[in-house]
Amino acid sequence: MSTGLPPIGSEIPRSLLARGATLEIGGATVRVDLRGGIEQRVDVDPDAPHDSVALHPVGFQVTGELPDGRTVTLTQADAGSGSAGALRISQHLPLKYELLDVVPVTLTLSGPDGADVVASAVRPLVLVTKDVTQFPTRGDLSSLEAPVAFAAADASTTVVARLVTFPVQSGGV
Repeated sequence: MSTGLPPIGSEIPRSLLARGATLEIGGATVRVDLRGGIEQRVDVDPDAPHDSVALHPVGFQVTGELPDGRTVTLTQADAGSGSAGALRISQHLPLKYELLDVVPVTLTLSGPDGADVVASAVRPLVLVTKDVTQFPTRGDLSSLEAPVAFAAADASTTVVARLVTFPVQSGGV
């Protein structure tokens, strides 16, 4: 029986579109549409080599324009961090998967004045997608496992922004 899991060593890109993502910045709550993509390298999942593969992010970026004219960008923080998500078989007949994307990210706020604010996520961004019927995905909706806090680069305990919701469609968008 075929598992439908992608081949080990392949790198798989997916487009991303998050409509109405919620950010808290400087005490204000804003909604923003974020568009971009993710690329992941497929590797063996040592914990479940027959029913799962590890997905290591090798590229991640989404960008959007805030209502005040600033640009917000989320990018992968460190390609060598060892963070990995997974694609797991959750049901054999019909075949369904659970997709877990784990990405360490930074947030950059760029304004017309040229002064960028860069902050690092305290914990990686984790997206969960259930009932996936094919991979790469084709418009499947993922959600944040938990809000992501971003700390100022010069003061790792000072939270400058939070990604509260990130309802993102991936693949074919």
